[in-house]
Amino acid sequence: MNKLGFIYLLLVAFSLNAETKKPNILFVFTDDQAIFTVSSSGHPHALTPNMDRLVNEGANLVNSMTVTPVCSPSRASLMTSKYGSEVGITDWIHPRTEPELGLDPKIPSFPVSLKKAGYKTGLIGKWHLGLLDSQLPKHYGFDLFWGERRGGFTNQNPTFEIDDQPQKMEGLTADVIGDLAVKYLKQEHEQPFFLAVHHRAPHTKWLPVSEEDWAPYKDLTDDKTIIPNPD
Repeated sequence: MNKLGFIYLLLVAFSLNAETKKPNILFVFTDDQAIFTVSSSGHPHALTPNMDRLVNEGANLVNSMTVTPVCSPSRASLMTSKYGSEVGITDWIHPRTEPELGLDPKIPSFPVSLKKAGYKTGLIGKWHLGLLDSQLPKHYGFDLFWGERRGGFTNQNPTFEIDDQPQKMEGLTADVIGDLAVKYLKQEHEQPFFLAVHHRAPHTKWLPVSEEDWAPYKDLTDDKTIIPNPD
């Protein structure tokens, strides 16, 4: 896998919990994102000021590669530090042809380890490691799940599971996920927390996006590398 291929972009931020002095952890995961779509890579059309800030103020691991450039096995590797082939997930989990396939909750995962270390754990956004109730994030160490079990869900007005209940959300999915994450971060936390924020973007389909995000690109006609044709 070379650096021009698809990656999952991982951003991690830390703050000290006021009560325990252990670090709170905010873990942001993007979906099917190519390295050239971050402006710190040097692409003239990529506008990602907040990602650039994390690059400039933190660590940018330029030789780090995705284990598998496909959704579900990459997520399985993230959770377990194993190859997808080791856990029986070698491609994205198809909800119609593989409705029972998922990550075995008996395999050790890092959210379970964090819970054992005294952390409250939450996952907001995309899961895509199993559709069954027995494969919900709570069986892999997450106390809270606000999101979607499937992989290819809509990028606007999604229906999320909020504390085990379906809830129709209004707005662009990227904004909904961001707002839920901010809501979680504003809560009182007496013990340290680990919050995983899993976006479905920039996974297809790409449109619609907010007018603010679309404005820099609406008049581009001669550059197909930043906005590829989904077909």
